[in-house]
Amino acid sequence: MNIFVSFVNKITSILEKFLISLMWIMVLAVIWQVITRFIFNSPSIFTDELSRYLMIWLGILGGAYISAKKKHLAIEWINSKLSPQNTIILDVIINLIIIIFTSIVFIYGGTIVVEKTLSFHQISPGLSLYGHHLPMGYVYLVAPISGVLIVIYSINDILFDLNKTINNKSE
Repeated sequence: MNIFVSFVNKITSILEKFLISLMWIMVLAVIWQVITRFIFNSPSIFTDELSRYLMIWLGILGGAYISAKKKHLAIEWINSKLSPQNTIILDVIINLIIIIFTSIVFIYGGTIVVEKTLSFHQISPGLSLYGHHLPMGYVYLVAPISGVLIVIYSINDILFDLNKTINNKSE
């Protein structure tokens, strides 16, 4: 249990640093876009698409990060009406629903989208590096990655709740 918690904490720390890096890259891309548009009168198409794709990654990976920090939207009214034991049961049920939904939509569905866009050779029209256009499947790869992270965080929450239940019964 301790090893899994430290693994989850390490993943969260890496994710946090990665999101900060993406945000800085996006800020710099937008600043360059503004400079090229208004000072040089020749807007950079590269930075326009780059910032759009970074926003997608920030939004979806940010959702996984929020899940790790337990800052996602929740309706607390039901929890306030339940006993502590029933609150734990409700939390486990909610996390199981999140795991099922995320596994189907993000992991399974996202993987299908990535595979199809890569097999159809869809490319980004304006984002190319060294003459090679970015395959759009890499942009969509954020969905299955975030799905796996959300499932890991939900499993961590369930283990925490079960551990709390076991400790309450032993007291």
